Amino acid sequence: MNMKLPKGRGAVSDGQDTNLTVAPTRFITKDAKTLVIYFSHSGNTEYQARIAQAVLHADSYELVIKTPYPTDYEATVSRANQEQAGALPHLRVEDLPDFTQYDLVLFGSPIWRMTLANPMQAFLKQFGQQMGGKKVAEFTTHAGYGAGTAQQVLQKLTPVSTTILSDYTVKDTEIEKTTTQFKTWLHQTEEK
Repeated sequence: MNMKLPKGRGAVSDGQDTNLTVAPTRFITKDAKTLVIYFSHSGNTEYQARIAQAVLHADSYELVIKTPYPTDYEATVSRANQEQAGALPHLRVEDLPDFTQYDLVLFGSPIWRMTLANPMQAFLKQFGQQMGGKKVAEFTTHAGYGAGTAQQVLQKLTPVSTTILSDYTVKDTEIEKTTTQFKTWLHQTEEK
């Protein structure tokens, strides 16, 4: 992994939700049975998404919003709070894969206000019903308070026929130290 990993609460963002100098991740093949869908503001969740893609030989799709969050942490928190009280952000949905190809879909997201980040919630509200009959799981990064209601949101925004597997959550400052545990979780999730 040749990616610099941000550290801790208020990790620095490039103001483009990790895409200032590179295009959003769109790695889609015709034969993968696992898809990783993720949103990352500062790079912590993207770091894990790349591990998941490599370990599971999965396809990967990065969520992008029409208006990226600010580089300033407090300004991002303020905007995120306003969105959660009103309308979630609009996504730039391009080159979305055909979900029927996949048996397992992993959702990667930071935890904001004790739940999945707003862009991930927006995606699930728009496309969550297409997860029926699939196995889904989420991996999240947080600043110390855990995954909050992430599992409940995933359950609420996907059909009853979706099999929701156990989640994986890690404090952002512990990501590099827990790579082995994350890989173990990935393999266990794939085998279920």
